[in-house]
Amino acid sequence: MSFKNFLSAAVVAALLPLAAQAQQFQAGAGVFDGNGYGSSYTGAGGFTPLFNQALGQVVDGGNGAFDAFGFYNAGVGSLGQQRQVELLAGNVFRFFDTFTNTGSSTVSTTLNFFGNLGSDGDELVSHVSAGLVVSCEDDGFGACGSDPVLALVSGNNGLGQAAITPDRYNVRFEVSLAPGQSLSLLNYAFLASEVNGPTAADLDLALATGQQLQASPWLQGLSRQQIDGIANFNLSPVPEPSTWAMALLGMGLLGWKLRRRG
Repeated sequence: MSFKNFLSAAVVAALLPLAAQAQQFQAGAGVFDGNGYGSSYTGAGGFTPLFNQALGQVVDGGNGAFDAFGFYNAGVGSLGQQRQVELLAGNVFRFFDTFTNTGSSTVSTTLNFFGNLGSDGDELVSHVSAGLVVSCEDDGFGACGSDPVLALVSGNNGLGQAAITPDRYNVRFEVSLAPGQSLSLLNYAFLASEVNGPTAADLDLALATGQQLQASPWLQGLSRQQIDGIANFNLSPVPEPSTWAMALLGMGLLGWKLRRRG
């Protein structure tokens, strides 16, 4: 069995306890591919004339968490951009972007990774640290509303500076590329919610999953060349499939325990 197939099977098996006990909702196909919405997008960055939508952005697949999430709305300029966006197992959206200086002089710029959240100006932020934000829609009484809880991961080495306002998420990446040079940026969005709406335990689950993604980012499906070009994560050696399976199983058990405690 290939690594990819083994890992897919391990993810499903590991998340079964979580799905059975916590009844988490399942994120759907909401990645815009230029013509419609699917579970992935691979191609150039930028926007299309169709409603001026960003290629690779996530919309309705987030079950109300996003109005339009996960694209670079400033700073690209003359840089070439290639995207690989996909919905992984366990309600994790991964955004992998490679930028290349195709000109003849050095380009120094601020790349802005942007998200318009579905909370419509009513966001409750429960955790902010370097490279990780956990938030949800505010129900007006200091608890989460109907939208899923979000764990937004922008790196683990301090390159990205993340900020969140009432319903906007933005990460600033200060980069400098010599002629012909490329770098890649990796971002994640994890969604936690029971099928009937999020609970306090989903905040804990989002935080734990976000921290796991920071420590051991999910790299399955990326080539060695892609991985070597990632600038916003300090990466340990790629784990063996059994290591991924154990980590995912641990998250599943954590979700079950949190709900048993609640």
